[in-house]
Amino acid sequence: MKKSLVAVSVIVVLGAAWTGASWYTGKLIEQRMGEMVDNANSQLTAYLPNAGVKLSYENYQRGIFSSHVRYVLRSDGNTKNNGALLKAGEELALFETVDHGPFPLAQLKRFNLIPSLASIHTELENTPPVKPLFEITKGKSLFTADSRIAYSGDTSSAIDVIPVEFQKDKSTLKFSGATINADVGSDLKTIVLEGNSDSTVISGPGQSGLIEQVTLQGLTLKSNTHKGQFDLSLGDQKLGLKQLKVAVDGKEVVAMEGLNLASQFGEKDTKLNGQFDYTLDAVKIQGSDFGSGKLLLKIDNLDGKWLKEFATRYNQEAMALLQQSEALDPQAYQQQTSEMLIKNLPLLLKGNPTISIAPLSWKNSKGESTFTLNLNLADPTPDGATTETPDQLLARSVKKLEAALTIPVAMATETTAQAAKLQGYSAEEAQKMAQQQIQGLAAMGQMFKLTTLKDEVIGSTFLYADNQVELNGNKMSLQDFVGLFSMMGGPAEEESAPVPDQPTLGQ
Repeated sequence: MKKSLVAVSVIVVLGAAWTGASWYTGKLIEQRMGEMVDNANSQLTAYLPNAGVKLSYENYQRGIFSSHVRYVLRSDGNTKNNGALLKAGEELALFETVDHGPFPLAQLKRFNLIPSLASIHTELENTPPVKPLFEITKGKSLFTADSRIAYSGDTSSAIDVIPVEFQKDKSTLKFSGATINADVGSDLKTIVLEGNSDSTVISGPGQSGLIEQVTLQGLTLKSNTHKGQFDLSLGDQKLGLKQLKVAVDGKEVVAMEGLNLASQFGEKDTKLNGQFDYTLDAVKIQGSDFGSGKLLLKIDNLDGKWLKEFATRYNQEAMALLQQSEALDPQAYQQQTSEMLIKNLPLLLKGNPTISIAPLSWKNSKGESTFTLNLNLADPTPDGATTETPDQLLARSVKKLEAALTIPVAMATETTAQAAKLQGYSAEEAQKMAQQQIQGLAAMGQMFKLTTLKDEVIGSTFLYADNQVELNGNKMSLQDFVGLFSMMGGPAEEESAPVPDQPTLGQ
């Protein structure tokens, strides 16, 4: 009997302690909400200055073990901002159910016994701006998120995006859904993401009137990033796609397999460095295997301070230009975009960065072609100097450029023959035509001293430094090198001159 009383007493004490702790945690969460919202608005201002929106919370209903709150995104009231995401009076809202710690009920149901501040279930509300989305999802929130908030403020979230099937006229969308796991630091400076989606199929009539269908399968994302000393994201990211298919009128046109992108960025002192690694396992066009490719691009010695300045200026100007895009024709928009990039480009060169490609390659059953490059850049405007033209900017920016190209004749012939067969030529005709074309190009490259031919490999090496060029071992000034291209373009300007038949090797 005494043991039973002791047990009951312990349970009562623990229950009272849990109740008191849960009530206190709910009060603590309410006190922190203002800080969390202010932090989020600071991030919106920093990264989307022209979005014209502001986050707030309302209708907080605090209970002993759980609470409810509504987070709302509205226009910030700046009527001069034409690029705002929301119009006056519109709102995007998230409804959250908050289970208080130290042992939130939602976490106990999952047998997670780690003490935490709260467990939160989040859903998107059906408001006018997202009403069309809820029509597609048949009244369900497109996503739900279950998050655990530690007492330190760190958040771990499991986000589920529901499957969607939608059809309008002849256009359809079939989305299998997605899962995303996200760990976010309390200061929003460290983020770990992992997500995947099985398939997405989009189909509809193209410009020709035939039904075009794009299929994505096996999309994956892994990201582990943090903010560096210049408030720039550093770390590792991986994006993968198992397969991409394009079909027209039910017939497969293009299939790509094993698309992967991996990036790594870090910093040492005031300099940033990183690399991008692209791989493509296979490309098939109308069933013909065109091979595989890869690219490894490295960037070193980026000055962190000036990279941040470049990103800030470029993003602000790009957003301003985007707001005017409807009033500009595509050519004018493209020209202004190029001018904007050229104007801000010197900022990236302050640290004398280097760029290398080692290699860019394409491989098929007959061989592999490769291209490598090493580029040393320099600040074109030292000591406040200015440049007048893009040509002057380029000349001052390039300190050294070294490149090499190798193309096996058999590999190039195979690719050209496959392309000819797609145009309707027989295998024999395509092979003969491809041999003539590749031999003709090799002969032309040798004639203008742009390429060499050795052991059935077309090659070219290029070195530029101190206004001097070395092309395939032949030294010349930069002006003489540019003159080679003038010679190649010369006959094309004489419209009345007849064009003789070009001989091919082996005839």
